[in-house]
Amino acid sequence: MSIVQFSTRDTAENLRRELVEAVYNGHVRTGIDFLGDGPVDIDVTLRGVGGVHIAHANTTPVTLVTPSDEEDLLYLSVAGGNGVHDAKGENLFIRPGDVNVMRRDRKTVTTVAERSSCLSIAIPRRLVVDRIASSDNLLKTWSLRDPAAHLLNSYAVSLLDSHADIPAPDQAVFAAHLVDLTVLMLGAKRDSGQHARRNGVRAARRHAIKADIAAHLCDPRLSLEWLARRHGISVPYVRALFYEEGTSFTDHVTAERLDHAHGLLLDPRFRHHTIAAIALMVGFGDISWFNQVFRRRFQATPSDIRQGLALN
Repeated sequence: MSIVQFSTRDTAENLRRELVEAVYNGHVRTGIDFLGDGPVDIDVTLRGVGGVHIAHANTTPVTLVTPSDEEDLLYLSVAGGNGVHDAKGENLFIRPGDVNVMRRDRKTVTTVAERSSCLSIAIPRRLVVDRIASSDNLLKTWSLRDPAAHLLNSYAVSLLDSHADIPAPDQAVFAAHLVDLTVLMLGAKRDSGQHARRNGVRAARRHAIKADIAAHLCDPRLSLEWLARRHGISVPYVRALFYEEGTSFTDHVTAERLDHAHGLLLDPRFRHHTIAAIALMVGFGDISWFNQVFRRRFQATPSDIRQGLALN
């Protein structure tokens, strides 16, 4: 499934509630009532990956009414604001950074009386409940300060932030990683915990590190040591994450910088920048080395690529 995004600001006010119910409720399966007299204002991003559904909403004050529905899905909610989750008189006060499995065994009413955001993850129940140590853990509140919860949140958000279509085989892999991180957060059985740490945690860390590299390609601080400190892990651990994919940190960074340079050379907005300037912009300090590795990767010189643009 590709990314689905919508904003009620792009819709006439008299159609906004209907739009939210048609799109967002397809994910959370709950009724929505917006509070106050102001216009309904909500931004939603949704994506399905291999049977797991992720949604992020930034909304004006709202009440969510969820009927009793013990079905085949677990709904994880990561709160971005304060609220109250009322399950037949059993009130749960929700704070920013709380992670909860939303109850489905009884009717619930969740009220958020301030503008806030919420990330929700819907996972097939059968993939989780048999792998956790106790079903009581489904009723606990977890925090994004918990390492597994933090990785789960970051991994889900990164999948929403990427607008690229994900091939079906990759979707299955991403879904398995989300399930592994959920199981770890909820307290895995011993064997399940070992599996989840080996697969889900390492994949999530690798994903986060690659995203950090992409965001800091031109930062002179970018190094193994710098990344390890930022992510709270050791330098050998970072190296191992790349070795597992048959590459190295240096090769990955070089390839990312070359791809970025290739894109800039084809971008008309940068046609007046010298090739040396572009090399420096993407993080290469040695222009001779840049020309050498660029030609090796693209079987063409930077000038060839730029002249190709001029010929079109």
